[in-house]
Amino acid sequence: MANKFYIRMLCLVLLILMPAMAAAGQRVFIVYSYHPDYFWQQDEEQGIKKALSGVEITFGSYFLDSKKHQAQEWLDQQVKICLEKIKLFQPDVIITCDDNATKTIGRTFFKQKMPVVFLGLNDEPEAYGLVEPGRCQHPGENITGVLERHYYRDAAVLLQTILLANSLKVKKLDIITDDSCTSTILLKFLRDESCKTPWELVFLPQAKSFSQYKEQIMGVNQSGHAAFIYNLETLKDDAGHYIPDMDVVVWTSKHLAMPAVAFHGCYLEKGAALCGVVVSGRTQGYYAGLKVKQILGGVSAGEIPMDRPPKGTVVLNVSVAQRLGIKIPLEILLGADIIYDAEK
Repeated sequence: MANKFYIRMLCLVLLILMPAMAAAGQRVFIVYSYHPDYFWQQDEEQGIKKALSGVEITFGSYFLDSKKHQAQEWLDQQVKICLEKIKLFQPDVIITCDDNATKTIGRTFFKQKMPVVFLGLNDEPEAYGLVEPGRCQHPGENITGVLERHYYRDAAVLLQTILLANSLKVKKLDIITDDSCTSTILLKFLRDESCKTPWELVFLPQAKSFSQYKEQIMGVNQSGHAAFIYNLETLKDDAGHYIPDMDVVVWTSKHLAMPAVAFHGCYLEKGAALCGVVVSGRTQGYYAGLKVKQILGGVSAGEIPMDRPPKGTVVLNVSVAQRLGIKIPLEILLGADIIYDAEK
């Protein structure tokens, strides 16, 4: 009788502990599209780990480094290496950060057992074959994630509202960005009829070099147009070496004499633009981490909507406003994050 009692008690204890034992030591593998020192990737990682704090997880990761190496051959080689590392790591969930990781690694696991959560996806998930058309709210398979949708129209309206309040009737907005694949997707979106802004958009060639970018900024100053600054990560010097994006941003803050809108918080912090509606990598990572947490808790990825965070953050650099002699309307100031000193 005593033995039967102890066996029953042991079974009861095991039943109680099994969920905790299953949760312990779960493994998550993160695939980054770009390089480790890129601010966006660092922000995404911080967001992911904040959302998953308190959950016992072993993380693995791999960087495809496809922003500085844009050749398809490089990406194909890195994907092969990454898939081998995933196989050895044996994760419970894979996270793919940004388009290149998602359209390669994420797509490889589509309709397989392995759950995949993407984030920072600029293109439509249907374009990469990750979901059937019209099924983003109910994906139904093993992949879900967070869409990266910048508030381009909201930012353009914000800039125009500020300029009109200062009796500045600037009608043209020069679109300036690098030649990365992310920028190419942006331009496709901006050319879409559904993305209407109060501006006449001027699409400048995607800048490949720092010297070409400098010419474009000086051209903005001469034309009297406003500027729309997106990505500055793949510009090269005359020797073909990549220029650190923050060096480009700092140069811009010293030479751009016209009002500009930007979409990365660090660009605004350094004074490269007057205002923006910011979607951060940290927010993208956090919302993706929440989806991973659901999956680790037993929810099927196919039951979790593919969506975007609810809103962006209005950011104003008042130091830039003062430099340009622009006054910010009080109602805009009250609803914005304020940067007072571009040097801090």
